[in-house]
Amino acid sequence: MTSPRFYVIAQIDGADGSMAKWKERLVPLCAVSRTEAHGSSYYWGQDLDGAPDSLWGLEGYTHAVGFFLGHPSSDIFQREMALIDQDRLLRTVQGSNSPDYHLHHYDQEGGWLKRPDDAERDSKTSHVVVLHYWAKPGSRRRLLQRLVDFAEAEEKRSSTVQSCLVLRELLDFDMATLWLRTKDAEGWKSLQASEGYKTLQADLNHDIIVRTEVHQSQSFNGHLEKEKDI
Repeated sequence: MTSPRFYVIAQIDGADGSMAKWKERLVPLCAVSRTEAHGSSYYWGQDLDGAPDSLWGLEGYTHAVGFFLGHPSSDIFQREMALIDQDRLLRTVQGSNSPDYHLHHYDQEGGWLKRPDDAERDSKTSHVVVLHYWAKPGSRRRLLQRLVDFAEAEEKRSSTVQSCLVLRELLDFDMATLWLRTKDAEGWKSLQASEGYKTLQADLNHDIIVRTEVHQSQSFNGHLEKEKDI
């Protein structure tokens, strides 16, 4: 039996004026991720919701060991993390245990990261939307199934959506996340106006979820599903 892909969505609170340095630090981190045995995706962007020095990242691994042991063990990772602390790029507290790192850990429930017919499937400048959902007690299975159904339908009908990944949170048993990627902000607006998306939100709000968070970011570096894993 094949285990599901393991993912982490990271939101990082950067210090004022730190974004240029963060982008510099992420160049070697994105490069080394491509070389890691368990690494599959590493994709980063700048917050668009009023915190321009905050980052959003998606990290994907064929097994959780890649995140907890493989990625942190490289000389490049350790060097770059030391430089992050040295330059005081985090907002409040420096160090790997800083509260400025906000992480959610997931197994993939369904969905997809690339469309074979998308000429821009490897774009590093896409518009990313993270939709966090919290289900009513006992309703997460219905939430996940509804999101998987939406992702499968979107893969067949959409030309603007580049990624539609369904993630099951491993520590919060009421939570699920939809990780969306469109070519630009207009693609996200187009999706919001579509009947499929409006029906999904209506169904979820009717009797499945109690809360939703929507976060947007502008990507600037990274990769999704490196070639040997596709």
